[in-house]
Amino acid sequence: MEKLKLKTVGILRWSERYTKTDMLYLAKGGFWMTFGQTFSSIISLILIIFFANYLPKETYGTYRYILSLAGVLNVFALNGMNSAVARAVATGHEGALRTSVRYQFKWNLLMFTTFFVLGGYYFVNGNSLFATSFLILGIFVPFTLALNTYGAYLEGKKEFKFANISSVISSFMYAAGMLAAILFSGEVFWLITAYAVTTFASTLFFYIVILRKFKPPVAEAGETLKYGRRLTFIGFIEPLTSQIDKIILAHFWGPAQLATYSLAMAVPGRLTSFIKVWVGLGSPKFATKMPEEINTVFYKRILQGMFIGAIVAFFYILFSPYLFKYLLPQYLDGVFYSQILAIGLVFAMPNRYISLLLVSQKLSGTIFTTSLIQVVIKILLYVVLGIWGGIMGLVLAYVAVSFVGMLINIAMWRFKNPKYN
Repeated sequence: MEKLKLKTVGILRWSERYTKTDMLYLAKGGFWMTFGQTFSSIISLILIIFFANYLPKETYGTYRYILSLAGVLNVFALNGMNSAVARAVATGHEGALRTSVRYQFKWNLLMFTTFFVLGGYYFVNGNSLFATSFLILGIFVPFTLALNTYGAYLEGKKEFKFANISSVISSFMYAAGMLAAILFSGEVFWLITAYAVTTFASTLFFYIVILRKFKPPVAEAGETLKYGRRLTFIGFIEPLTSQIDKIILAHFWGPAQLATYSLAMAVPGRLTSFIKVWVGLGSPKFATKMPEEINTVFYKRILQGMFIGAIVAFFYILFSPYLFKYLLPQYLDGVFYSQILAIGLVFAMPNRYISLLLVSQKLSGTIFTTSLIQVVIKILLYVVLGIWGGIMGLVLAYVAVSFVGMLINIAMWRFKNPKYN
């Protein structure tokens, strides 16, 4: 076993002359990343099957619509704090975790209040389902968003094993709660309650475990909080743009159409997350590199990312009809939409790579400009094509936004770092 280990290490080190990457680091983190993503994906697929086969389209669509409206309220949270904490921990400032969470608790009181105001609005207008749903979400979501910073802490410490084991357990807790709600009730209110309670419980549990296991200090983290606020301001409209497609579809085309769109997006979305997490392995490394060093492999990483994404997209397009036929038979009309959405996988890795580079180098001005341009394009395409063409319009908008976003990201990085070796 020792000889096999040494030989494997030798092969990985040899391959570095071609990949220009720390392959040993990638292999160690990649194993646990693959473990976590694989099991989480299996759990997610099981849950998707139950959503598709045990809930009416209108019920599932309404559930997704409420979560989309709630997602917009993330605009009142410090969404940029996780990136700031990950960078701080990667550079040795572990005290950023507890300090940032306490700060987020105070900040998220605004979100807490907004949830209750929105719930009151729906109550006054006679929509008891939406009213009670927002009240439940308002109790749990603001605290969940603050406590989930433990994930950024683990990322910064390169604790990939612990991070992925905790992710699998969290996914299992969430799925167990949702399956119970589906099988014993099937009503939207209980689906929302199961979602809110299970995500909060798992996040709180692992936050406490991390405090006891790693004992991060309570330390001054003014620079991290400042950078987190800056990143939040830069991406303040992101919560709206991430949900605008679902809101438009439900509002103009109905919850049943949203259900089809959500399930068509489910697997491509999961694959995109998988790819982004893999790229995130390099985030702690990026924070310690100079732009000149990054520039030597910049375009190579872009092409590698597109190639990997194209392979994943090809195989998904090939096998997706069988996936829908045997597992999601009520949503066969979503196959073609799902195949087109898979094209976005080609651009997922380059987009994530460049965004992490910008964050790691603290290029706040560039991040703001890039985000603003992409947000304007995304909103215009989603609103115009979504209202005009429903699901197909949004699918085309998604692919166009992914492609244009990659071009903008490359252009902005090159503008900021014009010299390449």
